[in-house]
Amino acid sequence: MNKTTLIGTAIATALVTVFAASSAFAWRGDNDRDGRHCDEGNRSGQFMKGEHGKHGIMGKNGKEFMSRKFSADEIRTLNEARLIMQGNPNVKVGKVTSTKDGYNVTIVTKDNSLVKEMMLAKNGMPLERYNMIRERISAKQ
Repeated sequence: MNKTTLIGTAIATALVTVFAASSAFAWRGDNDRDGRHCDEGNRSGQFMKGEHGKHGIMGKNGKEFMSRKFSADEIRTLNEARLIMQGNPNVKVGKVTSTKDGYNVTIVTKDNSLVKEMMLAKNGMPLERYNMIRERISAKQ
């Protein structure tokens, strides 16, 4: 490769990174239920102080979310979507196996080399986080 091609490639990579980051920040506020953005008012400060509102950290539908159960095929689809959103075409979902507490999901490269192994609850959350939240809910009751 000549010097001009290398510089052009570096500039193109930088531009793609800038556009991807700026669109991610612009998209951030689109999901607010009440139409406000997290940086309006003092909402971002509330979360930093541990004030999560009257419905707690999980919101109104926390119990519904915690009790949700996905099939192995749905877990595969959800994790494939996460990988697509991360934008790395060199990795894919490997084996999804059912366990007593949820699912064991492997992320592998295109040549099936192991990248990451995850233990997920039946609702798709990381199993460790799911158990921590369940313990907090039990302690409050």
